[in-house]
Amino acid sequence: MLAGPRAPGRGTAAQAMSSPEEIRVALHDLAAGPPALGRLVNRAPREAWDLRDPELGGWSAREIVAHLADLEFNLHFTARVARILQEDEPVLDAAEADWRALVHRHRNQEPAVALGAYTMARKHMIAVLLEVGPAAWDRAGLHPEAGRVTLLEVVRGFARHDRRHIDRVRELFALLPTAD
Repeated sequence: MLAGPRAPGRGTAAQAMSSPEEIRVALHDLAAGPPALGRLVNRAPREAWDLRDPELGGWSAREIVAHLADLEFNLHFTARVARILQEDEPVLDAAEADWRALVHRHRNQEPAVALGAYTMARKHMIAVLLEVGPAAWDRAGLHPEAGRVTLLEVVRGFARHDRRHIDRVRELFALLPTAD
């Protein structure tokens, strides 16, 4: 989920500009997702991928990895960034995660392939963001649920989104019986 709504308008004296340190931390956090997920994907036994929490239900680890790749590779994140950089306060699309999971067949994705797509697309996005000038980080779009969000907030939101899902994969893998 992205950060909460902010007041409309941009560039007022009362609004603080994104600092170089905030940008550096956001890019670092964004870059951390693929390697963290990769460590889980590369050591998981095959039987772990389709396990669901009997108490909570929800997506399997396979579906989570496919979801992360889908949002990244199929341009959802990329489209938000591009629109914020190219348009003045564009209206951004909501993710519609359950619909995407069904249409893009997340249940049938091979985790290693999805991880590769996620990693490749994320590396490309970070390269794009490294070229963005300081003022662009304060450009904003209008999200249907979160309200006005800056580029920096979008990047932070995707990093948080990654962490939530990676933590969930860890939790699912912890449900596996351990070999004695």
